[in-house]
Amino acid sequence: MGFNMRYLDLKRRIRDVRMWAIQGIAEAGSGHPGASFSAAEIMGTLYFRTMKHDPSNPTWEDRDYFINSKAHSAPGFYSTLAVAGYFPPEEIRTLRKLGSRLQGHPVRYSEHQKHHSVPGVEYSGGSEGIGLSVGIGIALAKKLDREKAKMNKVYVLIGDGESNEGQIWEASMAAGKFKLDNLVAILDRNRIQQDGFTEDIMPLDPTKDKWAAFNWQVFEVDGHKVEQIVDALYKAARVHDKPVMIVANTIKGNGIRHMANNPQWHGKAPPKRQTEVLLEELESECLIAPSIIAGERENYEDKIRKVEREGVDMIHLDVMDGRFVPNTTFFADTIKKLRPSTSLPFDAHLMIEKPLEKVQEYIDARCDIITVHAEACTENEFKEIQERLINAGISPGIAINPGTDMPNWLYRSLHDLDVIIVMSVNPGFAGQKFMPEVLPKMMAVNKELMEHGFRGYIEADGGIDATTLHQAYDAGARIFVAGAAVYGGGDIHGSVIQLRHKAAVALEKRLLNHSTRLNVRSDWMKARKHILIPYANELGIEEELHAIK
Repeated sequence: MGFNMRYLDLKRRIRDVRMWAIQGIAEAGSGHPGASFSAAEIMGTLYFRTMKHDPSNPTWEDRDYFINSKAHSAPGFYSTLAVAGYFPPEEIRTLRKLGSRLQGHPVRYSEHQKHHSVPGVEYSGGSEGIGLSVGIGIALAKKLDREKAKMNKVYVLIGDGESNEGQIWEASMAAGKFKLDNLVAILDRNRIQQDGFTEDIMPLDPTKDKWAAFNWQVFEVDGHKVEQIVDALYKAARVHDKPVMIVANTIKGNGIRHMANNPQWHGKAPPKRQTEVLLEELESECLIAPSIIAGERENYEDKIRKVEREGVDMIHLDVMDGRFVPNTTFFADTIKKLRPSTSLPFDAHLMIEKPLEKVQEYIDARCDIITVHAEACTENEFKEIQERLINAGISPGIAINPGTDMPNWLYRSLHDLDVIIVMSVNPGFAGQKFMPEVLPKMMAVNKELMEHGFRGYIEADGGIDATTLHQAYDAGARIFVAGAAVYGGGDIHGSVIQLRHKAAVALEKRLLNHSTRLNVRSDWMKARKHILIPYANELGIEEELHAIK
């Protein structure tokens, strides 16, 4: 079976992968968080969005194959398999323990090895540089079986450190020779290996040119942007007569700020007593979504390109029909024209009457998230909208206005709900001031949703800027729609940096408070010192930091 995974659900599952991985590593007191976290989006996109596989039938003849050549990223790989359904995620806590099936490097699963491995592991890893050769062998075998050639893809994850091995380049020549268009290699280009930075030890650049010279089709992506990985994998499936290399530029340890791009976290476990704080950080990822109707009227494509260069997370599309709200903006036809201009997710907020009658147009326009208003539909209408969106692989959302209470019927739809927009202005106009009286409601909604098992995102929409973001963050929001704050002042670059900074300050404050409750504040600040220094004044911790040796 294949997975038609919704964007926000994909993000959530990848977040879960990191959370299980860090629990296993902390419990074991050893493991490789850096490599697990740099590859999380790569493995997650493969298993949750792209690959044909069936956890209930791991040896399914028509499955795609995944070879984890950088096998020291085992905690992340195991966690991906667990979240995909191959075994209970709780087993991750047995990582590296005596008698566990989850050892430091994976063992290929078979009936003979079933007590030493888990279903889904296709390759016994350990020594670096070998996995690509194994993947080539499988791909060549499937290629020779003409009947199956179009049915089985082989995906190989390799590290940039292991790319020092000569066997990698011998294998790359063979793949080019045999025109293995059913083979996709993905390079986790985090630029760190066991002893330091790759470019200090053995420079790998120009990476793209090297692989292209060996007759591979090469794509390059941000390895933490799932939409770019999805797009590259889509293109890879349409390449003929040559293998594909995807160079995924990543950050080692991505997700935990003091581990990120830090060679000492290649193979080091965090203290077990800090686990809860680390989980809090992983759950607190913030997404910035500029609204393109804000600011001066100009070419929407230009607006999208400007914020894409600044690394924003998605594009917010305010659709107003002039009936549900007083103003009119644009409709599905405009979104459809904008879709080819970017791979960034489109977050469509439908402020329209009778959304059930119109939702198919926005599905066809290839939006990634579609949110309708609770005030504009009944429970049965929303259930039908939700079902249609899920079947199309689109994240469904519901929005509530400042004066609207959470409808009781919504709790029956939480399991497959990806986002709830709590409006912090009255909808229908751009550039309105944030309504602080919404904050208690946002906080209460967030608390009640968590108690009912909601795993999605709270989105704050209206008046979000550098002075209000932290308030919405503290109330539980993790997606921030920023219109005038980004497009209204003329300095888009500075505005996005400001928003990121305020989100970081809010996060660090939250983590410090959590570490205090757990009585690990001193140790946490010591591990985090280089991260905390830029925020010390805003957090009021200058003296504490100076006292840390």
